[in-house]
Amino acid sequence: KDPGNRDGKAYSHRFPAANMALAFVNQDKPQMDVIEKFLKSGFITPDIFAVSPVEEGKGETAMVRRTVPKTDSGPQANTTFAVGEEAESTGTAVIRDVGQVAAPIDKAAPPLKPGSTVRVDVVVRTRAIGHFFPGGTVDAFDVWLELQGRDATGKVVYWSGMVTDGGKGPVEPGAHFYRSYQLDGEGNPIDKRNAWQARSVLYVRLIPPGAADVAHYRIRIPADAVGPITLTAKLNYRKFAHVYTQFAYAGQPKPGQEHLISAHANSAEWSYDPKNIPANVSGKIKGEIPDLPIVTVASAEAKLPLAGSSAGTTAAQWRQVTDKKDRERWNDYGIGLLQQGDLKGAEFAFKKATEAEPGYADGWLNVARALIREGEVEAAKPYVNKAIAITPGLPRGYFFKAMIQKAQGDYDGALASLRTVEAKYPRDRVMLNQMARLLFLKRQYKEALAVLERVGLVDPEDVQMHYTAMVCWRALGNTEKAAREQTLFQRFKADESSQAITAKRRLQSPEDNNERQPIHEHESVPLQSIPRAAESAVTAGG
Repeated sequence: KDPGNRDGKAYSHRFPAANMALAFVNQDKPQMDVIEKFLKSGFITPDIFAVSPVEEGKGETAMVRRTVPKTDSGPQANTTFAVGEEAESTGTAVIRDVGQVAAPIDKAAPPLKPGSTVRVDVVVRTRAIGHFFPGGTVDAFDVWLELQGRDATGKVVYWSGMVTDGGKGPVEPGAHFYRSYQLDGEGNPIDKRNAWQARSVLYVRLIPPGAADVAHYRIRIPADAVGPITLTAKLNYRKFAHVYTQFAYAGQPKPGQEHLISAHANSAEWSYDPKNIPANVSGKIKGEIPDLPIVTVASAEAKLPLAGSSAGTTAAQWRQVTDKKDRERWNDYGIGLLQQGDLKGAEFAFKKATEAEPGYADGWLNVARALIREGEVEAAKPYVNKAIAITPGLPRGYFFKAMIQKAQGDYDGALASLRTVEAKYPRDRVMLNQMARLLFLKRQYKEALAVLERVGLVDPEDVQMHYTAMVCWRALGNTEKAAREQTLFQRFKADESSQAITAKRRLQSPEDNNERQPIHEHESVPLQSIPRAAESAVTAGG
């Protein structure tokens, strides 16, 4: 009897993961079906959530960028991957007037005037997933959020994220991508799995587990549009990226270009002629470059009502609905805005979450997080206290209470709060790093180093740990150990000067430069350029 026999059945040894390419080129339909089912299992969801008016050309309130308060910042890690909430490093924040907004769209969208312009916000949230989305070799996939709008006649009035060549070519460059966009030493995209030539990162956009991202779309409603406008958001997944598939099958440097390839850069022009495909290429597809399938991982739909001609000049009513069942949606919206550094937008959304469910402790705590990042630590105090009152002993509550106490110079109080966190999560390296920093500020250098040893057991490459250890050993007069920690700190910290490499790509591609900004909006592709067949066809991945 087979040891794996369970009532005449054995556990499947399939590993679906997310690699459609291998199963596709091997024409393995059963494996493709398993992978597609896995990709559509609901571990991530989009939500067309909010709409706001855009008064083009009328001088909106300018966004004011400010750096993160020094009490909440840390050295940046040298990585081509994303950094989530588990690290101290945070980016530039933005202070802006939230203005008018209607949300959720399905409950609060006002009739919009044809000929007007609006901004639509789509939230993408990770759910049953324990790592960043996407994971793996995130420089080699096509993963993007597509948004299409059609009026009541079926006419396309907006399209971001269209796939060219009838759904078989590259994704239009202005789409909202999830990837690590790396550059070689001469500013060329790392798109051939040539990671050894990576010298800089243009941007990284991945969603941490249990977190969210917000994509912003600027939609100009045609004057002749017939309402309502149906918006369809699709999170699309193609492994591998179109350009990499071309390279893997048929990529060859054009004659005379070989000298432009070095250990640091690949500036050669490449030919992707199918004639270059070797006869012994792996898989069952021979003599042609395969059109890898696009899987729509998840989708959402919402309708924007349009005001009729009889509406006259009546102003739209921009309102927010805060039903209890919408608490998660408001909270996810706030998380996505906070990740982008939109502090006032995040604060607004989190406060709506507390209105929807006053007993939700994390809603109050998240308001405090936005205020702390803004430097408004005194204003954050009552929100942290409210969260702890709702859930006594809440570790996150005591962590952010410690951040407030630290900012206000109450180092003993901050340490006491962190001890509460430590009792629950003794191996949390963010908490331990903060504890070590506080001990350093109290000039308890040996005690700080003892805490940092615990950080090293979790992550020996933690850049904050090596920095604090360096300054502690300097304070103790041990120049040899301080020099060692300085060497490790410089090894693992980000090379700020490498960002100069991005200038070339930012100048060459306005779309890539736009996507690089933490807060940005997506325009539609030129609608007159959409082939008539595409107007009536189902969009990519449908």
